[in-house]
Amino acid sequence: MKLIVVDMDGTFLNDNNEYDEVRFKHIYDKMRLDNIRFVVASSNHPSYLKKFFAEYSDIIYIGANGAFLEFDDDKRYKLIAQRDVCTVITRLIDANYEFVVSTKNNAFIHQTISEDYRMMIEPYYPDINVFTVSDDIEESVLKITVTGAADEVSDINELLPESLDCVYSGAHCIDITAFADKADMLKIVMEQLSVSRDDLVVFGDGENDIEMFKLSSHSFAMINAPRQVKSIASAIAPSNNESGVLSVLEQNIKQI
Repeated sequence: MKLIVVDMDGTFLNDNNEYDEVRFKHIYDKMRLDNIRFVVASSNHPSYLKKFFAEYSDIIYIGANGAFLEFDDDKRYKLIAQRDVCTVITRLIDANYEFVVSTKNNAFIHQTISEDYRMMIEPYYPDINVFTVSDDIEESVLKITVTGAADEVSDINELLPESLDCVYSGAHCIDITAFADKADMLKIVMEQLSVSRDDLVVFGDGENDIEMFKLSSHSFAMINAPRQVKSIASAIAPSNNESGVLSVLEQNIKQI
């Protein structure tokens, strides 16, 4: 075991967006002694992810559903072209969808978006700005997140230019990216650290974790994951509300 990858919502975090910090620190200290690296791979904005691990300086972050990678001193992005941003925003507004645009450092919502929606998403972003037209967004865009159910993915996909794709990332969120994928960024990390599939452990609960599962001989779907996700994993971990990730790690890392 050389590399451990965890999704956050529904996997590492419980339903109150918390985890057992004392227990994790004990595990993390053991991981460092064994030269095991820890990767957070989530659809959430990087700034939100880092709030959970402020005291840890060497965690690897894959954020925005694979549109962002921070690996030690290296940062990589897979950005949506500005022309595509304009096209998608116009079509989403015309179709009356609620959505948030994630940029490298901020987030943007359209002026027609309700205050209730703004309050709901506010904890997940560094700053929220209101825009009138798409040209108001001058920052590079990582992803556009639309509020919708899993069965609406095909409807959203019909609104997209061929250069973009979307995936359901759970919690009524459909992420639009320039074909970004958490697994693609994970491959970069694996190559740089010379990690084989037998050295990789992955935990997840969503459809956007499946491609990462395929990279590993040790993939764990949370018991609370949908059936199709569990069918791809090599094993099942206890619920996110039972600290399932920590329980599995305690059983498998040497000298815990």
